[in-house]
Amino acid sequence: MSSTSPRSALRCGGPVAVLVLLLLAGPAAPGPAAAAPGGELARPLAWQRDEPKPQGSLGIQEQPRSERGLVGALWRSALLPGLGQRYLGAPGRGFVFMSAEAATWGTWGAFKTQEWLRRENYIEMAQVFAGVAGDEHEDDYWKAVGQHASWLDYNEWLRYQARREYGYGTDAYSAYISDNEIGPDLAWDWNSTDRRVDYLIKRKASNLAERRATYTLYALLVNRVVSLVDVWRLHRDREAIRSGLEREAAGDAGGIQFGALPAPEGLALRLGWVQRF
Repeated sequence: MSSTSPRSALRCGGPVAVLVLLLLAGPAAPGPAAAAPGGELARPLAWQRDEPKPQGSLGIQEQPRSERGLVGALWRSALLPGLGQRYLGAPGRGFVFMSAEAATWGTWGAFKTQEWLRRENYIEMAQVFAGVAGDEHEDDYWKAVGQHASWLDYNEWLRYQARREYGYGTDAYSAYISDNEIGPDLAWDWNSTDRRVDYLIKRKASNLAERRATYTLYALLVNRVVSLVDVWRLHRDREAIRSGLEREAAGDAGGIQFGALPAPEGLALRLGWVQRF
């Protein structure tokens, strides 16, 4: 409840009234963000240009009267995107980032499952149709199994590469052969070219799933970076709203009020003291 005690009123004609209206229409000092009943933020007035924009369902859902530090919000979002937003009073915004995090991890799990299943498939094909012993081999071995019809073909190709690189009969030639040649214990021999082609297709599909799983890890990193930037902006808006509420509370003690009122003869200017009770 407020009462106004006008000290003086100035009545003026048309030209003066127009001048006063132009002055009043100019930029005004930003006021505090309004707070609606129930603890939710109301839409700021049009002249509050420096105040945060209306928050909406993905914005701040509570009156930020207590201070919450930026560092605390940042490390929460770095740990799990969305936690920092919830910490700053924006649970809807936090749900968006948490959902993106969960969806990305689910996608990564799907690609890793595809990679594992396809790898098991092409290894089984190599064991059944090429006579490969065991399944604990390096990736270069599985690559050679698909590129060459047999281990003897691979060794012949290896000697050709050594002659081109080091020259036949040199020490480097012998060392290269000794380090890379495949022995009978790792032998393979495809009984069908079509089977070997199928093996190559399944191996390629497994490697593709592995690359896609790696790309999803990059998406997790991007989600965290975007979440950190969003937390910084949300904290800035929150502090602006909190400062506005503090200014509003400080202004409850009363103060000088200046305004303009319509009058029969033009415009009346009012200067008074406002005291809230």
